Amino acid sequence: MSFENNNTGIIGKLEKYRIKSDQTNAAYKIPVENDFIFLKIYGPKYPRLKYEIRKLLGNIGIRQPVEYASPEKRRTYEATILSHWKANGYDVPDIIKNPFDELSGFPVLTTTFIDGLTLRQVLKSSVMAGEEKAKKLAALFTEVAARHQRAFLNNDNRLFHIDANTRNIIFAHTAIYHVDFEMGRPWEPVMVCAAREVLKLLVSIAEDVESSIRGMVFRLFKEQYGRDDVCLNIMKSVKERPFQAVHRFNNRRKKLQDPNKITLYDVVQYLL
Repeated sequence: MSFENNNTGIIGKLEKYRIKSDQTNAAYKIPVENDFIFLKIYGPKYPRLKYEIRKLLGNIGIRQPVEYASPEKRRTYEATILSHWKANGYDVPDIIKNPFDELSGFPVLTTTFIDGLTLRQVLKSSVMAGEEKAKKLAALFTEVAARHQRAFLNNDNRLFHIDANTRNIIFAHTAIYHVDFEMGRPWEPVMVCAAREVLKLLVSIAEDVESSIRGMVFRLFKEQYGRDDVCLNIMKSVKERPFQAVHRFNNRRKKLQDPNKITLYDVVQYLL
């Protein structure tokens, strides 16, 4: 069943609550009993051809990242990770019962709505002082460090936020919430998962701050994170990848197209 073709039913009625997003899934902030809930309906990824090819490869047994799985499998995976984080005491939205029976045939995930500032909003704020931004970044980096330490101790590759971009981290009061766990490679070891989260986080942060303070942000990360082994793994994974000539050519091309573009080689240079 496709939610794209159900605009005259419940989906059409919920359209006014839809959250504008670049995501291919449909996401809604819906008022319920003087509060809000967050509802996500999983759909196909775009570009559609790439998604269908990847999904087909997964169906015939060739391992693919979670984000290329079917909507139903992505929903199950995200619910599993949210429950795992919650059980381990980390701040993520609570999964709640879907209040709309009409959506029972759709791959739907319903959670509490987290009201706060995304990391992107914090970094781009014109009214928040630089000292306050640095304080929030330090708190985030400390949280990541402690969680990664626990993941390494328990060999738990489910305690990583693979899509840790600045839109998926929310500061709500004194808590730091992580949202959107629809990406991952469940077969990868903890070291690789840690490197993936750190890379995603640092690239996303660097893109959202002024170039003049990027060095300071990376120094703050290294001070708070403290895992040289992960940073070394990142450097080796970027600089020792096969076909370096191709990767470096693509890197130069990206820089020519957008001089402010942050690439993996930039992250490595900052981490040195």
